Amino acid sequence: MQILLKLFADLFDALVVLFISGSQLLSLGYAELNIVVYCGLVPLGWLGLVALRQPRYKWLLLAGTVALVALALLLREPGSTGQGFYNYNIRVLELLGRVTGLGYVLVSLLMGVLIPGGAAGLLLLVPRRWALLTWVTLLALLLGYFVLGIRLA
Repeated sequence: MQILLKLFADLFDALVVLFISGSQLLSLGYAELNIVVYCGLVPLGWLGLVALRQPRYKWLLLAGTVALVALALLLREPGSTGQGFYNYNIRVLELLGRVTGLGYVLVSLLMGVLIPGGAAGLLLLVPRRWALLTWVTLLALLLGYFVLGIRLA
């Protein structure tokens, strides 16, 4: 079990290093890059899978890309709420780590890697006609997580 926990801690540390490097490369703060990835790139990636399976929704992918660029530009503005939103999310993850007994690192990996990856797998497995509805449901769950976090934090 200790080896597995060490592996998870190493994976978490590697992701932090990747985010630090990415934030420097993109001239975004670490907090802002986290927001762009988890509030923008992840849902956009899910939408990309929908568009791949249902080409008639490619226009949504373009609209999502425009929204992501707007989010990134907004977060670069002085006085943006990026750091506050990031801090709030850290508090929620810490709380979930305590409540579940998993700890912050495991909950972060679960919420930031395993669940988004599982959601992507789900989008690939559902019948094509349900792909867009599944994406909308996943997006609603993501927003629900943020709303629940507001109540918990």
